[in-house]
Amino acid sequence: MFRRADPLKHKLLRGAVMRTVYLAVMGSETPINAEDPMTLPRGVLARILELNGLLPVRSELNAAVRYLSEKGYLEAAYDEEGEFTRVRLTTRGIDLVEGTLRDEGILLPRA
Repeated sequence: MFRRADPLKHKLLRGAVMRTVYLAVMGSETPINAEDPMTLPRGVLARILELNGLLPVRSELNAAVRYLSEKGYLEAAYDEEGEFTRVRLTTRGIDLVEGTLRDEGILLPRA
């Protein structure tokens, strides 16, 4: 049976994902991925969200990443099962988190 969708929850999750990726790739002196400093592996993203008490179920995280990718804020790589394996922050995503771009579908947590 389908669960009732909660738009506010989805907007908050999208914002949490964006803020997490932004802080992980922009706020570190040593990049997590030396080959592509703007990229964050799925496991690292999930672990950071979990440590902040925000880890969603797998389908919700996948949906958030798909939405953010479609909007051009992230680029995602997928495995053969359709699960994302890593995300890459785009310049559009940086603009969103830094507040020079607004999107009603994303609620960014306060810094």
